[in-house]
Amino acid sequence: MVVPTLTRHDRLTQMLDTVDAAIGHLVVIDNSGRGVELPDGPWEKMDVLPMPANLGVAASWNLAIRMGHRHPFVLIGSDDVLWPAGALDEFAGMSGEDRLVVSETWPHWCAFTIGMGVVSQVGLFDEGYYPAFYEDKEYERRCADGGVSVDRGPEVDHFNSSTLHTPGAGFEEANSRSFHENRALFNSGRHGGFDPFRWRRQAW
Repeated sequence: MVVPTLTRHDRLTQMLDTVDAAIGHLVVIDNSGRGVELPDGPWEKMDVLPMPANLGVAASWNLAIRMGHRHPFVLIGSDDVLWPAGALDEFAGMSGEDRLVVSETWPHWCAFTIGMGVVSQVGLFDEGYYPAFYEDKEYERRCADGGVSVDRGPEVDHFNSSTLHTPGAGFEEANSRSFHENRALFNSGRHGGFDPFRWRRQAW
């Protein structure tokens, strides 16, 4: 299980408290770089990776995939979800090397598993969509073009956009700019890719 986080470490702790399935390796991608104290839980190994800057959603998901490439699939969860009883086992039962399973809960990509066969066919997420929004829609478009189905998995409880609404962070104002740029990129149909000037302009 890989969980990117930025500011809502309180939500992250609440999420981890709801884990009711054995997890071989828990990885927290700490985009704040400040470090985070985590509770003990049903995982064999835990790593917290402090990032020197906010990687954003797509790059964090790509890092999760790279770290899990030796496994058939990886589970990626937002830090502001709660796992209902049995949901993690249900995700595991539905997942596989050639499957992409997103939560039934909207926004569906708040929790998902992605198989390495899907990554091999479709590729990684487009890091041009920075720091958040439209990276999931762009990936769904490439899946559709490649004949890869996106399956709906179990529901989770989700505090939608809790990072965006972090008090005093100014993310909502910054997102009013980056969201529109990401939407324009998506509507253009072009591949974004990493552009340092774009990241600098859109950071929040």
